Amino acid sequence: MIVLFKLLIADDEALVCIGLQSMLKWEAYGIEIVGVAHNGAEAEEMIDALRPDLVITDIKMPVKTGLQVAESVRKKYGRIPLFMILTSYEEFEYARSAIEVQAVDYLIKLELNAQTLGESVKKAVSMLEEHNAKESYPNWLHRSNLHALRDKFFIRLFNHLFENKNQYLLQKEDLELDLSSPAYVVCICRISGPDSVPPRGDKLVALCSSTVQMAKDTLASVRPCYVTSLDLRNFAITLPVSGTDPEGWKAEVEQLLNEMATVLRNYFNVSVIGAVGYAVEDPYLLHESYLAARRALPTAIEKQAFVFFAQGRRVELDPPLFDYAKSRLEIRRAFEEIDTGALHAIITNMIEVFEGRPDLLVPATDAACNVLYMAASLLADGENMVEQIFEHEPEGYRAIYKKHTIEGVIDWLIRFRDGCCEILSSRRQSYKKQIVKNVQDYIKRNLDSKLSLNQVATMFNFSPNYLSHLFSKTAKVNFVEYVTETKMAAAKEMMSRGEGRIYEISQKLGYDSAFYFSKVFKKVEGISPREYMQRMESK
Repeated sequence: MIVLFKLLIADDEALVCIGLQSMLKWEAYGIEIVGVAHNGAEAEEMIDALRPDLVITDIKMPVKTGLQVAESVRKKYGRIPLFMILTSYEEFEYARSAIEVQAVDYLIKLELNAQTLGESVKKAVSMLEEHNAKESYPNWLHRSNLHALRDKFFIRLFNHLFENKNQYLLQKEDLELDLSSPAYVVCICRISGPDSVPPRGDKLVALCSSTVQMAKDTLASVRPCYVTSLDLRNFAITLPVSGTDPEGWKAEVEQLLNEMATVLRNYFNVSVIGAVGYAVEDPYLLHESYLAARRALPTAIEKQAFVFFAQGRRVELDPPLFDYAKSRLEIRRAFEEIDTGALHAIITNMIEVFEGRPDLLVPATDAACNVLYMAASLLADGENMVEQIFEHEPEGYRAIYKKHTIEGVIDWLIRFRDGCCEILSSRRQSYKKQIVKNVQDYIKRNLDSKLSLNQVATMFNFSPNYLSHLFSKTAKVNFVEYVTETKMAAAKEMMSRGEGRIYEISQKLGYDSAFYFSKVFKKVEGISPREYMQRMESK
């Protein structure tokens, strides 16, 4: 589901914050958690900086109470963000105060569970949707889920799935990622324990997602970095370092990771170990650091500690990984064109290469993971689709990481191939519609850009010709016409609100020349922008 709304959580109890983050699958409600505050003053600062749509806040917090924050924010910004008030107290006066600041709901901590929180969130989402429907054009353009898109970005980077460096740079810029440090290193972390948590189910999901979130919060308080979920039990950390020489940063990174592991053990009774790759100066080459970390991970598991690539004594024994480059373009084309025949043939060929070759276990696993990541990142709703394929597996599609024989990996590939082809065959048309909708949403979010067909196609990993054909066939209008009509509709809204002069509006819509903008406007609307504004003023 596309994320429409941003949520901020504010509570001075860390466990309450973690509990709220893991109690619901927030993406199912169209919500992204953008921040966690631990006192009232911090909450208000984060509201000013992040401009969330919804705030869940405790009443009793240090520095400022939740009600004081709500009252102050309401005076500054009006109805949005909406507030949901959380407290351990049940006195009527608190409820009455919450009503005075127009809180959506008043939730008692002791009575809070997934059902009651979900019902309250649905109520808030309904109010936000109603509010947005009444707002002017720019405010109803929905926001992308930056967190999920950034995760997919790093997964593509780790697995070397970008077609070229230009595509990588465009997506990095679009996702507002700062990768300007002298060098970067990847650490792959694995979560294990406690034994009281079953190997599958909501408890495991809640534990692991909370652990990763706490890892993010802990690391972010020390230095900027990016934490990417790989699966339930594994996550990757992309850390900025001072240079490629490990002597300059190894001790500091080791201390940072051990301190993170201590915090996670104290909070969740889990053990976290990991392997650190070597540093690269160009972030585009992070797949090299990621691969080095993967090769050192068996040593980290054996030692139950954090190890560095040079310490991985098994590294030289690993067979070379499967050369995936030959198949990548073919698989990409099969996914983007929903060509199930080609997809079935490609994966079948891969299976034939690995069959009866136990010495190729590592490259076979690597190939399976690459296909998995491509499906999740290239297909609309791709992750949900692969979850559906492996719904009866104890750890879902993540079971690929548990396969210790070549027969196990091949069995996983066969199940993936057959399930993927079956689902795509039944959903072919709906997938194409979803792809076009995603492109349309991207256009609406980036009206201040030029939005050429080549640039947008690169953003979505499609060839320009394929995107042009798909867009025209599905949307019943060609790409250029859709961009132009959408920009002109936005221009009319800006003019009706008096948002600047003609040249200022043209700049806001990505036009270099006000003259060219006026020419396009007249072609679409039949009158010049000046005539349109004069008509608006005369009404």
